[in-house]
Amino acid sequence: MVFKFLLTVFLVSYVIYKIGGLFFRAGAASQQFRNQQQQQRRHFDANEDVKKDKKTKGNNKAGEYIDYEEIK
Repeated sequence: MVFKFLLTVFLVSYVIYKIGGLFFRAGAASQQFRNQQQQQRRHFDANEDVKKDKKTKGNNKAGEYIDYEEIK
């Protein structure tokens, strides 16, 4: 009777251990995926900022006039 009880406790503990490991791995994988997505967003936002800076610099020079002499 004690043997059956110990066997049952061991089996239940083992099943809980395995199921917990699966949940832990799934959680770690989803966390890694979220981190990767955030890094891609940061990289994309940084590229957009650079593009916006280039566009605004081009617009600032649109009204300037530069004198030049033609060389023959």
